[in-house]
Amino acid sequence: MIDYSIEIINNPAKLVKLVERLSAVSVFALDIETVDWWNRHQERIALIQIAFRTARGVKINVIDALGNFDLETLRLPFESTSTTKIIHNAAFDATRLFNHYKFKVAPVHDTMLAARRNREKKCSLQTQAATHLNLHLDKRAQRSDWSRRPLDIKQISYAAQDAYAALRLYELQVERSLDGLYRLKEPSSSIQGHLPLNNSPESVNPTTNPGVLDRQTNLLQVTNASTFDLSNSSTAVLGIVSELPTRYGPEQLSVSVGKDRVGLAGWIIDCTIGKEADFDEGTARLVIADLLERELIKLTETQRLEATPKGIDMWHQLKTT
Repeated sequence: MIDYSIEIINNPAKLVKLVERLSAVSVFALDIETVDWWNRHQERIALIQIAFRTARGVKINVIDALGNFDLETLRLPFESTSTTKIIHNAAFDATRLFNHYKFKVAPVHDTMLAARRNREKKCSLQTQAATHLNLHLDKRAQRSDWSRRPLDIKQISYAAQDAYAALRLYELQVERSLDGLYRLKEPSSSIQGHLPLNNSPESVNPTTNPGVLDRQTNLLQVTNASTFDLSNSSTAVLGIVSELPTRYGPEQLSVSVGKDRVGLAGWIIDCTIGKEADFDEGTARLVIADLLERELIKLTETQRLEATPKGIDMWHQLKTT
């Protein structure tokens, strides 16, 4: 049962009241929706969602970050050491809040990180909510245009439910004594400097446990990706884009990798990170943005992904057929 109410924050007066409410709570969930997240020069935060408990149930505030008002007043609750911020995949959300507003969000309990530290294989918010809360998140609005105004009811509902799910997961994880502490690393001038790619929890060392799979008598074996400063997740995306040029746009690919692994794309993921390993949308976004920044993949004029000559050459060095 979903027991929350939603309020849209679209002017300074409402934002001030929200900040006052947050001063009275010890924990709140935090989520964002972005526009053009794959391009750090064009990316914008469109929405900031905050969920917290009140005597009447869970209150969710959806802040219009594209509205014509200053969000600086959020710095106090976001940086308050006496309030725990709950984020699912803080490496994405907290980093972007720093990039755009210089908010140093802390302390943070990352519900995805807590699940991974508990050695759970499926750590996406959708899977965690279904598994532990019996809450089935509707993701149909996920790829909608978050810059459009006014937002429709499906977008608002989608944005709210993610913050609600993170709050509920946190409460359950606290009961189970799971550690979700996340510390923000201030970004350097390069995206690679702050993305957690080289030690991503779902990675499998291809040297000690190479991904090898027979597919119609063809074998793929990935060599040591660390030579190129790539995680297995990065290698998988580079392989997909190299083998399937212009098949996916950034948003489509980030969503697709976490769903049913079918066809050539699914086979590449299985080979590089393992059949049982989780590859969630949040990790995919981080990887895609990093590969674009490093000019290993690029966007075509039709906003499709394809590998650059440098990326294709790296992929061919990483695989043996």
